[in-house]
Amino acid sequence: MRKFLLSLACMMLLLITPALADTYSFEGIHASLEIPSDYEVVLTPYNLSSNTAWLSDQGMDYDALMNAFETEGILLQAYDAENDRILVLTALQDLDAQTFFDLNNQDEDMRREYRVSHTNGSAYGVLGYSYSSSKWRNYGGDELRFLQTKYSLRQEGREVCTGYQRRTIRNGYTITLDMQVLNRAAKEADEKALEKIMDTFQFTKILPMPELPIKLALTSAPPSETNSETFTIKGSSAKNAKVTATVFSLGATGSQTFKDTAGTDGAFSIKVTLPSQGVYSLTLTAEAEGAITAQRMYSVTYQKGMLPVDLTITPSETLTDTTEFAGSTISGAKIQVAVSGPVNTSKTSTKQNFSIEIDTSAEGTYQFVVTVTKKGLDDRVFTFTGVRSYSEIDRVNKIKAQAKKIEYSSLQKSSNEGKTVALTGYITDIVPSTGEWVITFALTKSGEKYKQITYVITETEPQYQEGDKVKVYARAAGSYSVLEADNTLKNYPRLEAYFFESVE
Repeated sequence: MRKFLLSLACMMLLLITPALADTYSFEGIHASLEIPSDYEVVLTPYNLSSNTAWLSDQGMDYDALMNAFETEGILLQAYDAENDRILVLTALQDLDAQTFFDLNNQDEDMRREYRVSHTNGSAYGVLGYSYSSSKWRNYGGDELRFLQTKYSLRQEGREVCTGYQRRTIRNGYTITLDMQVLNRAAKEADEKALEKIMDTFQFTKILPMPELPIKLALTSAPPSETNSETFTIKGSSAKNAKVTATVFSLGATGSQTFKDTAGTDGAFSIKVTLPSQGVYSLTLTAEAEGAITAQRMYSVTYQKGMLPVDLTITPSETLTDTTEFAGSTISGAKIQVAVSGPVNTSKTSTKQNFSIEIDTSAEGTYQFVVTVTKKGLDDRVFTFTGVRSYSEIDRVNKIKAQAKKIEYSSLQKSSNEGKTVALTGYITDIVPSTGEWVITFALTKSGEKYKQITYVITETEPQYQEGDKVKVYARAAGSYSVLEADNTLKNYPRLEAYFFESVE
């Protein structure tokens, strides 16, 4: 994607209110927004030099960051260190901005193409972005139509971040508000934080539409992979427009052209025939007398016997409770997702446009193998690895949600072994053992006599004392044998503690 340098002279930023939120205005894009005051640091092109000490503490290079601000069109970076996230506002006069100028003034065909480009990998994929959702939302006012997306970003073979974006094209700029989440998976709270800022975003001026390239919207785009030498491109343009597909082989010289003339309704259909197997660059142009030519570029791989597969949603390295695989292939193919790790399972689909969800709520490392098969064609195999981990707060909340109250008489039953339980009682004894502590725990007390004795094993030194009343969240783990005073062995319920809570 081509990028055009956003002039710093167009980005005059004013700090307006020192109260619960600070307001920032951006003259170049004729817009403003508010940043809550609980963000640790807000960087702009104008205050980088006054934040060099903070940048140094974070291991950031001033010159490199200033260069990134200029070349990537960054207007603002707001750091929320407590929640491991950064809000980044960018504005670029890129190829999309030249093509659309203002998405609010484009027709549904053009807006659909822009939305779909985010989920089929044709937009920003070269930069490492993978979008798992993409839908429009109108925030009201002067038609504040933004594309809502969720994404993961990979660069140089590793995941850089996950996050949520709100993106539009207005006043000749591609404008993106990006809530980047670091070191963990993006979650609903991060999107809510972005929405809080979106509620304050507004355009202060709307520029009139200039003359733009002729309409070029596709309903059937060139395939990224094909096992057939022939495919058809369909779409709509201006009435009687000349539409041309020019095909270049990346392994040979010369080119081929295929043409059609749009009808009175603007519809066109071009049949493309590739001369041989290989990788091709396809340029699609639409032109009409007196209009600016529109152009799109695609990459097509043609291989006989290949089973075409387009994976539009795949897991990031940081997993959430549910992991989705989605995409498309040819009719009659079988798609299987095999999972190994904390959960071992396999799910299949035979739909041309498929979606398979996997439960990845258990902590650990997951290996996914996606196999797509169809008789007569070569199998396709894709592998992915992801890690599900919890923050301490997430872990506590999940354990509490899973915990069951089980009667004392049932604690030792094999049917309950492994279940998470929540029990309130009294600590009567604490004995250190090799690498752990054994707590004698009574569920009831009558006068000075303790009853319904259990034994709780914990790997961390208890912060409570004998006689304290506490609530324990633990895993039921069968029996604990105790040698009684009469030299007989007696079995008591055994619990493996997750954590304790004080009880008033």
